[in-house]
Amino acid sequence: MESTAITAVTDILTAAHIVTALLIVASVWLLLNVVQYILNRLALRFTKYRIQISGTIPLLRIVIWAVTVYVVIAKVFNPPEATLIAMMASTGLAIGLAAQDVIRNVISGALILFEQPFRVGDMVSVDGHYGEVQSIGLRSTTLTTFDDNTITVPNATVTAQSVSNANSGALDEMVVVSFVLPASVDVKRIKDLAADAAACSPYVYLRKPVIVVVDDLFNRTFLNKFTIKSYVFDVRFERKFASDVLERVKRTLIQERIITEELVVRMLSADSPRLRT
Repeated sequence: MESTAITAVTDILTAAHIVTALLIVASVWLLLNVVQYILNRLALRFTKYRIQISGTIPLLRIVIWAVTVYVVIAKVFNPPEATLIAMMASTGLAIGLAAQDVIRNVISGALILFEQPFRVGDMVSVDGHYGEVQSIGLRSTTLTTFDDNTITVPNATVTAQSVSNANSGALDEMVVVSFVLPASVDVKRIKDLAADAAACSPYVYLRKPVIVVVDDLFNRTFLNKFTIKSYVFDVRFERKFASDVLERVKRTLIQERIITEELVVRMLSADSPRLRT
């Protein structure tokens, strides 16, 4: 029985079959890299559809590799059904015992790709990290932060935690900027100035509304907290947009003599510019 099984395996794993399989895998790997390069160039060329184009890359890789595995096993090696079942059972048991964490990440990666809680190009917060999703693989998800750091998060960690998605597949994104002024200021005038500051920014997306709300605060004295809620036309300009709006607000308040430069320096920021979650 044992010798028969060994003979069956050696008949399948011939040098010609192995070379053919390696050539197919290498060709597919090269093809995928070329396709990914083309799609990335298209995403840069047609920025309006950048997230949709980039989002097709992970699913495309999974489908092509799945077809490749099928072709290599069923068409190249073409083992008898009984041998194939025995090999799959043995391989599955060995992999299951030796690579439980990897399998958990792979299953989680498949869930992410098909449920799509986020896509390539989305701005997400996961495991204490916030950044743009650069790639979604079977084992891990890669983010790029605003500090230009590359963060690799295991997919099992992603599915086990709450994930905050700032734009959910859209190119635009809400950005929230808050600042605090003394309670004695003219609230209506400040709200108008803040709305104009956001609307005049070169990064603003004016197809969606600019809203300014005010809240009461107390920190040794009564204060007014103003919050500007507006949209940036591309998620990658989030920080530039928030900084530009805040600079415009401060500059306008000084020009209108509503506050002095000394007061600007001492202004209490109730919250740093942040995204709606």
